[in-house]
Amino acid sequence: MTYDAKEAWTKDILNMPTLAYPAEYVIRIFKGAYPRLNLDKNFRGRKICDIGCGDGRHIPFLHTCGFDAYGIELTEEIVDRVKENLRPARLPILDVRVGSNDRIPFGDVFFDYLLAWNTCYYLGEHADFAGYVKEYARILKKNGYLILSIPKKTCFIYHGSERIAGGRAIIRNDPFNIRNGEILRIFDDEEEIEEAFSGFFDRFVFASVHDDCFGYDYHWHLVVCQKR
Repeated sequence: MTYDAKEAWTKDILNMPTLAYPAEYVIRIFKGAYPRLNLDKNFRGRKICDIGCGDGRHIPFLHTCGFDAYGIELTEEIVDRVKENLRPARLPILDVRVGSNDRIPFGDVFFDYLLAWNTCYYLGEHADFAGYVKEYARILKKNGYLILSIPKKTCFIYHGSERIAGGRAIIRNDPFNIRNGEILRIFDDEEEIEEAFSGFFDRFVFASVHDDCFGYDYHWHLVVCQKR
């Protein structure tokens, strides 16, 4: 049976009973103070897109930071659920559209920030990762920030996976039964990530999450960089 990302993620998100909390490290990046991360914290009125916004969990938080927050997701059903989830928040801007890593339905240099949290590495069988990077650069303003989370090769997602050509892995043993059969871009280290994005981005700052979360290896690269 062929893996269908749209079907898998629509089913998963529509089955979520309540809106989840924002990811801890999203909160840390935008609210915290760190010696190696000199992020411009003047968010008021800046535009940010949450690429692959899931159930919408980050959008209210980003609004509280001062952002005009937008989002994209894979299907109309997910977008409708996001809008339903966020309606009680009465956000001044709620613009969530159907899109994907290679087709983001906003104009050139529209955003000041992009958040691609656990999303940029989903390839599918024929997707072009370099095209994702180019699309991110297209919609981001000069010196705009790109904020990424990318699983390390030791992350639980890759346990039992099959490595194939082109820096890719086929997921075979997803404990949540969402990704089995999906093809992901797998990176060996920070240098490989920087190389993949450096055609359009520079000023890379990396952090590392290495957590044993009750049996799951939550091992992630965190990346902040800027468009050239």
